[in-house]
Amino acid sequence: MEKAGRFTGHDLSNVTPLTMPWIEVNGLIRPDFSPAAASLSLELAATAYDLELDAWREAGWRDVSYLVNQELFTGYSTNARGIAGAVSEYFQRLARSRIRNVSPISQIRGALRPKEESDTCKAVVMIHPAPGGRYVVAIGFMGTGKRIYDWVSNFRMSREEGLHQGFVGLAREFEDNCDKILFPQTARELNLPSLTLSDIFQECRRPGSRFLIWMAGHSQGGAVMQICAFREIRKGFLRQNLIGYGFASPSVVYENPGCDLSAFPLYHIINADDLTPRVGAALHIGRCRVFLPDEEMRKTCYAPAWNTPVFRSMLALLHSIRNTQSGLLFIIALLKALQNLPDNEFAAAFTGLIGRLMPEKLLEALGDQADDILQRLIAKTQRVYLRASGDLLPPRNALLQLQKRIALFIARYGARAFVKAFLQAFSLPHKLRGTESQSGVASYQYIVTRRFKDLAQRIWCAPAPSSAPRAARPVPVRYASRFARYSTARSRHLHR
Repeated sequence: MEKAGRFTGHDLSNVTPLTMPWIEVNGLIRPDFSPAAASLSLELAATAYDLELDAWREAGWRDVSYLVNQELFTGYSTNARGIAGAVSEYFQRLARSRIRNVSPISQIRGALRPKEESDTCKAVVMIHPAPGGRYVVAIGFMGTGKRIYDWVSNFRMSREEGLHQGFVGLAREFEDNCDKILFPQTARELNLPSLTLSDIFQECRRPGSRFLIWMAGHSQGGAVMQICAFREIRKGFLRQNLIGYGFASPSVVYENPGCDLSAFPLYHIINADDLTPRVGAALHIGRCRVFLPDEEMRKTCYAPAWNTPVFRSMLALLHSIRNTQSGLLFIIALLKALQNLPDNEFAAAFTGLIGRLMPEKLLEALGDQADDILQRLIAKTQRVYLRASGDLLPPRNALLQLQKRIALFIARYGARAFVKAFLQAFSLPHKLRGTESQSGVASYQYIVTRRFKDLAQRIWCAPAPSSAPRAARPVPVRYASRFARYSTARSRHLHR
């Protein structure tokens, strides 16, 4: 049954774009990069945030499972119909409530979790029949949520197997649940006593698999998608049984893994104004397709903020962040600059900056302890910098110059306006779906539905952090030099 997606209008029942024959690109056979597949993937990545699955069910998707906050909802109870459908709806509401649970008490409990319990992978899994007697298994990974502890994994930047440790932890939690994720209706259709995601992954290691794994994720979800795909393929999963689309995906690989990362059947759609794809580790798994925003796009997706000089200046400032180290250096300089503000300006700036992650009433109750929290944040960020840089200290001169630049910015526009512009310049280019954008059309929704043909194939190109930040004045936005145009020669050099 045809059913249009909420954000792209693409028919959710039409999985043919995901099963098209692979084509040759620069000497490699890989899945076609198509607007239809990208539209479907954006719908899946968006659904992982809110678990609004009614349209998907009406489009023929079934055997739905939810992994939320280390809880798995799967099996007949989550897929019942008729009278028993009330039970299915209950489990869906329960899973959604776990995602939205941002009460002050739960925030504090989450922040006090031990590190080993801080990883909270969030995913939705379902299946749909495909042409030729095959099945498409959809796995949508949710990005970072609004809770404090949702961010913990992003800053666990130690190396584990050459990968970003925090993202590996999230992927491992998903993997630990694969043998529990059930497909009862499909098992009955195939005359099998049971069918799990582990069973499907095992079959995908053989030619002629009846199953195609389709992954999608936004932000942190795009990172988890990369790690899961990488680990499964290294264990024998055949590339032709996998396709994945990430949006605003951070990098996940620190060292050359001894294989061609661009050969993995993953695509990453990236807005060049978006800071997130420039940070994480060092390399993406798969290929990046980058959109260079123009005036039309920024007016559509960033308005009304785009019309203000403070936002334009902040967007230019954030373009000076070109990799993980320079991003962490910026955070340290920002926190130190806030530390030197008068009490009233500090309170306004700190509340505006942290209020998104911690309830404002809780911040007000902290009183003088807010300064102590700021000190701890600075120390924590410095430790994260050491892990991300291989125990190299932050360059003192660059830190002082950046801190001075931020202080001049605050002096010009005020602390409250500075923080507001910082949050807008970070979030608006990063938005996936329209309901979260002030203009009604989010950046990635706009790119996929209106400007897909303008996506350019580019690869990771990591310059060293600059020791001389640009002048502190409103300037035209220039693109970060992280992404270079793709060439076969450069690919061979980077993946040698």
